[in-house]
Amino acid sequence: MIHPILSLCKVDGASLIKKMTQRTSAQLKKPYYYTAYLLCPLCSRIYHDNAFKVVNDNYELFTRSDLVVNDKSNVDIWTDGACSNNGRPNAKAAWAFVAGKKEDAGLVDGKQTNNRGEGLAIYHALKWAASKGYGNIRIHSDSQISLFGVAKHPDKVKENRDIFQRIHEVVIGNKLDVSYIKVLGHSGDINNERVDQLAVRLTIQ
Repeated sequence: MIHPILSLCKVDGASLIKKMTQRTSAQLKKPYYYTAYLLCPLCSRIYHDNAFKVVNDNYELFTRSDLVVNDKSNVDIWTDGACSNNGRPNAKAAWAFVAGKKEDAGLVDGKQTNNRGEGLAIYHALKWAASKGYGNIRIHSDSQISLFGVAKHPDKVKENRDIFQRIHEVVIGNKLDVSYIKVLGHSGDINNERVDQLAVRLTIQ
C-alpha cells in the first residue's frame, strides 16, 4: 500500500512546501538519506517523508561512524523543542527531553520560538543529568541550529546567547563530558518521535 505524502503541518495545519535537499558525499556514509523534505511556511517545522527516502545499498562498505558507541557514555538523552504559531504574536513554545523511562517537558518563558525550545531542551537535559550524577552524556537532537550553538563558545553565539551561556555553565560547572549527535527529525527514530510528541503536546494545550 502506498501512503500519501504528508501535506499539512501537524501543529498549525498549514500546507507544507517541498524543498530539495543538497546532495553531498556525506550522504553516502549514511544508511539512508532524503532527496527532499517538507517545510511548514508558518512554524518552519521540517518533516521527512518516506516517499523521498533513498536507501544506500552499499552502506556496509563504509565505516558506520554514526553508530559507534562511546563506551564512556552512561546516559543517552533525546531533546526537542516545538512552537505553535511560530513567529506570530500568539506563538507558544515548549521544550522536552527523554532518557530511558525519564520524561520531562515545560513551556518556554519570554520569547516564544522553536529555536529557544530546542536550546532549552538541551539545557534542562544536561541539568537533569548532572543532578543524577551522570558525567558522560550523549545528546541526540534534530536541531542543526542548536548543535551549531553548542559547538561554539557562548560569546560567539548570536541568537539565544543566554540559553547557550546556561548550557556552557552547566557543562563546565559539573565537568560534564558531552557529545552531540544529529538525528533526522520525523524519520522513524522512536525516541525522537517520543520527545517531539511531548513538546508539541504542550504547545497545543
